[in-house]
Amino acid sequence: MNRRHFLRTLLAAGAMAWLAPAVAAQPHGRKLLIVQFGGGVRSSETISDPQHRFIPRLWNQLVPRGTLFTNLRVEGKVVHPNSTGSMLTGHWEWADLDWEKPVAHPTVFELWRRATGASDLKTWAFVYASILAKADESSVPGFGPPFAANVVVPPTIPRAVAEQMDRLLRAAAATGSPAKELEAAQACAALARAESRLSLAGLRSEAARAFVQQLYAAWKAGNGSTSHDAFLADGAVACMRTFAPDVLVVCFGEIDCAHYGSWSRYVEAIQRTDVLTARLWEAVQELEAYCGRTLLLVLPDHGRELEQSGGLGFVHHSDFYTDTGADEGCRRVWLLAVGPGVPQGCMIDDPVPLTTVAATGLEFLSLQASVGAAQSIWPQLRVCLTGRTAPSHSASP
Repeated sequence: MNRRHFLRTLLAAGAMAWLAPAVAAQPHGRKLLIVQFGGGVRSSETISDPQHRFIPRLWNQLVPRGTLFTNLRVEGKVVHPNSTGSMLTGHWEWADLDWEKPVAHPTVFELWRRATGASDLKTWAFVYASILAKADESSVPGFGPPFAANVVVPPTIPRAVAEQMDRLLRAAAATGSPAKELEAAQACAALARAESRLSLAGLRSEAARAFVQQLYAAWKAGNGSTSHDAFLADGAVACMRTFAPDVLVVCFGEIDCAHYGSWSRYVEAIQRTDVLTARLWEAVQELEAYCGRTLLLVLPDHGRELEQSGGLGFVHHSDFYTDTGADEGCRRVWLLAVGPGVPQGCMIDDPVPLTTVAATGLEFLSLQASVGAAQSIWPQLRVCLTGRTAPSHSASP
């Protein structure tokens, strides 16, 4: 069923180069964790809020430990899959919006697996919707599925079940009774678990399928949150404990509930994403395989429109079909880097492209992104503490 319909129902329920790498050998035990603070969030509700009301963990626990780039540029079409695919290759992907086909350049997963011979169990992507399911693999000869990641997508429910849940919630709301509304929310959560379905199409091996089936069975038997993003965080932490993947990407997305026009749900989703991002960092700190050897990159996929007369504001993020209407609220986001070699407590206002993520992560692993990919942020990081001017940011030759 439609992901956005499912998301709205659950939130209403309160359930909440293709060239050889420059260095073939990986520094011992290094890990890359990319967290997409996704669904479209403006800087005004995150890093530019003077009180940082909705991201207290990110601001107080993570920002002081790393370097914050305050002007990450979304230069392509402002839509979730394009940003996701592009950050994983270093090139702007899917200009034709055909998200059912692979990306056009090698991904960080493929480059890593091909260079090291790592199995599929060492590269995972936990993504909030099936429209991101091809972001892990490319159509480049010599890459593709044999070197792609395991992709985990949250459970979905049939449209008829979502409509049944919607009716239950509306009927309870009409009574004006908080007790009835809570009862309906609990019934909807139970219904979602019972009637849900899980796709295993993005999993590359029997071991990966067995792991995700076990994860799903535990979720169905539980009685906690039915939040998609919570499912992803739970799965990612379990994966870290079980397989200790070298390259792990987690793409949250419930902030996209802003499309339904509720400010309270929009900021609630930001707060939940803040909590889940901090949880992933806590796992990094707790697990021996990750502690002291992990580069964490946190960034939104894109922003949302500014509040202007006659505009939709936070509800919208441009018309990506026509590539019109994207203002600074949509195109200016941020990137936080934390880990070995990253200066602590630094802030850089110079513009860098969202596509810098691929090269930044790969260089940490002593690899290179494909020819023409955006450069990494490592030059800026290296000069951050000296106060010298960092090199300009452009595509690699």
